[in-house]
Formats: sequence, structure tokens, C-alpha cells
Amino acid sequence: MAELLTLARPYAKAAFAYASEQNAIDNWSAALQLLGATVQDGAFSAYLNRPELTPAEQVSVFAKVLGEQQSTAVSNFLTLLADNGRLALLPEIEAEFEQLKSQNNNTVDVVIESAFPLTSVQEQLLTHALEKKFEAAVNVSVEVKPELIAGVVIRAGDQVIDDSARNKLEKMRTRLLA
Repeated sequence: MAELLTLARPYAKAAFAYASEQNAIDNWSAALQLLGATVQDGAFSAYLNRPELTPAEQVSVFAKVLGEQQSTAVSNFLTLLADNGRLALLPEIEAEFEQLKSQNNNTVDVVIESAFPLTSVQEQLLTHALEKKFEAAVNVSVEVKPELIAGVVIRAGDQVIDDSARNKLEKMRTRLLA
């Protein structure tokens, strides 16, 4: 996964820089979300990776998927990816693009995994603390995961704060077995 992100990052940065320059960040974001989701579809991916398809034919398949969202710039971007055999990176490119978009807006998307549903007060306290930590506005989404036993896991981009009972028990197990 880290390898894919390493390969995708320069493409995402280039796309974001161009989109910023053209004041088209939202258009690019929508196009990349659609492209990323399309590539993750198993049947579409199998069709796209047939050896007899040329890069130009691969790009024309995406043109049909995008429809009205297909701009010359997005088409050129897809051509670049196809020529370099990087179309499979579209989900990672889209994720990195969205992260750059959030940084540009000074916002951070945070997922809080909790063993139990959080009260609105708990959620507000966590949101306030995370805004201080990241020095940015925070978009919080909460997921209930009973397998954590107790506590929370907070994910913000590539940062993870794991304060769950499951993690603490795993650390204790590791120390006892050492």
C-alpha cells in the first residue's frame, strides 16, 4: 500500500497544482472520485487490463465513464497515466488529491472508531481537542466498532492514535511473550 501511495503522490500533486491554477479543484475532485471508484470495480478493472487494449483505447473507455466531466486536461492526465501503466493508481491518486484539497482548505478529515456510540458532548470534546492538535478545522465521522472493547482509534490521514483496550491488551500480550 505504501508503495502505491509513493507512486501516486507525484501524480496527485501535479493534478492538484494544475487544478488549483485553473480554479477547478472541485471539478477535478469529482472526476477523480468517479475514476477511482470505477477502477476499483472488478469487472471494469479486468476489462481495462486486457493486453490487447492500447493506452488510447483505455483512455477512450474512461471518456465514456466520465461523460460530461471529461475535460481536455483530465483526458491528458489519463493519457499520461495510461502511457506509463499507472491507471490502477487512480484510487490512491484520488485519496492523495483529497488530502491536498483538505490541506489547502485548512481542514482535516478524521475518523473516530469507538467501541461504543459517542455522546454529542464526547464528540464535541474530541473534535475540539483534535482541532487544537492539528491546528485546522476538523471534519469528524464516527464509526462504532465493538471489537475495540473500549476506547477509541483516531485516524487522520496517515496518522493513527490508538487508545483502544484491544491495542493495550495486544501490547501487554507482546510484552508477556517476550
